Amino acid sequence: MSVNEQEVNMFKVGDQVVHYKEGVCEVTNIGRLDIRCSDREKEYYTLKPLYNAGGTLYMPVNGQEKQLRKVISSNEARELIADMPNIDILNVNDEKRRELMYKEALFKNQCRSWVALMKTSYIRKKERLAVGKKVINVDDRYLNSAEKFLYGELAVALDIPKEKVREYIVKKMEKKKKNALAA
Repeated sequence: MSVNEQEVNMFKVGDQVVHYKEGVCEVTNIGRLDIRCSDREKEYYTLKPLYNAGGTLYMPVNGQEKQLRKVISSNEARELIADMPNIDILNVNDEKRRELMYKEALFKNQCRSWVALMKTSYIRKKERLAVGKKVINVDDRYLNSAEKFLYGELAVALDIPKEKVREYIVKKMEKKKKNALAA
């Protein structure tokens, strides 16, 4: 790996990053681990999840390309929210592949994928309830996970409490709709 690649991939202690299974974490340490199951020759990030007080994660410094990334900026967060109506739903025709598609979208570790998953699941839930069918557990489970990841990251990016993110998005959507109608 070249020096430039290392600089691009390297996080610092104190950085907030997004882990593909835990959401937003803070890098609390970087170095070798004295843990039996670790490779003592490798350096690891020690990560503390922001929304899971009891957890600690260890990620190798090299090789975390899709598993770990920086939190989006406040500008990127606002742009994402403004673009939410334009983000396509997941195209899932085969019911047997639905969970696989949801899982892939979730673990891409990208906000747009989470929004697509949320929209797909929400629309499906609404359609099922409208015809008197039950909500499917798979839809709810992945919807909740995508919301947890997205709202956690947007809370950090926008510097607002996580429990206020949904309300923030709804207000922005209503304002955008109102402005579009007035134009």
